[in-house]
Amino acid sequence: MAEVKYIGSTERIYPLYKLIPLTAHLAANDITEEQALAGSGITTTHLSDPYSFISRQQVTAVFDNFLRLTPGRASPLELGASFRLTDYGFYGYALLSSATVRDAVNFGLTYRELATPIVELELDESGDAAAWIIRALPDFTLHEAMERFVQEYQSGILLSLHKSVSGNAFRLSSASFAFSAPAGAAHYHSVLNCPIEFDAASTALRFDKTWLERRPLGSHAITFQLVQDTCHDMLERINGGRGIVGDIYRHLLSQSGQFASLEEMAVRLGLHSRTLRRKIISEGSTYQKIVDEVKFKLASTYLTRTEMTHESISERLGFSDASSFRRAFKRWTHLSPNDFRKRP
Repeated sequence: MAEVKYIGSTERIYPLYKLIPLTAHLAANDITEEQALAGSGITTTHLSDPYSFISRQQVTAVFDNFLRLTPGRASPLELGASFRLTDYGFYGYALLSSATVRDAVNFGLTYRELATPIVELELDESGDAAAWIIRALPDFTLHEAMERFVQEYQSGILLSLHKSVSGNAFRLSSASFAFSAPAGAAHYHSVLNCPIEFDAASTALRFDKTWLERRPLGSHAITFQLVQDTCHDMLERINGGRGIVGDIYRHLLSQSGQFASLEEMAVRLGLHSRTLRRKIISEGSTYQKIVDEVKFKLASTYLTRTEMTHESISERLGFSDASSFRRAFKRWTHLSPNDFRKRP
């Protein structure tokens, strides 16, 4: 399993997941995207670009704008609860297709860097109920209002994810928050639908442990293996690919099946194609080598984890026909796709 080295708060390695509900809410309240993104270094173009990556510092800059633009008018808890599993891309599909909810939880914690972490999460099973404990990230200092915001927001996201994985029958048994009750706290009860304690020692969401052993609504072994392998590759690149090669790798993996040319990738990265080529060479690679590596990782996954035909794989990877795919695979591995698939 890939382990993640320390990631600074300014490193732009995260997708835009955490910002989707906020920008949608602000737009519904006649607040422009330019106002929502002011001072963050994120543009309106980035919001519609699946290849854009941002830092934790940029995320909290948008959160600060949200607090400033909607004082007392919006609930972070409700916003988090509006989050959709599909907003998390490959990561979300892996949660949904896990064998059990416990497996989904273990996956979520292992690959949490793919979900733009804004808090520290721990699942505590030492008591009668399972409990999500939500704490501040030790390396990411926030002001008091922001700390409260992210804990509420994450609480809503956790509830939404559980309901997406287990169905609307999922219920919390109780919740506690490490801050005082706000004026008009009725929305806490309407969203969480359980007993709530404020001024508690920690922020926690508790639920019956038996939920952990149930099958998610979309449990599917092959789908899970496919998206887990992709998430593993993405996590490896977060760990070791911080340069331009890592940026390209993440872009290609985030939109598997769509392989941009060097010129198209240069546009996405805001560089001239000659500059991009020089940067890639300086890191000891070539653009074609990066594309081939991504295609090989995906092809080897399809061959070993699925019954997909050569024709289907070649189409998925952008080859003109199955023969072209077979020749490329033989060049990469010195094995035919059939021989590779038969390996123990």
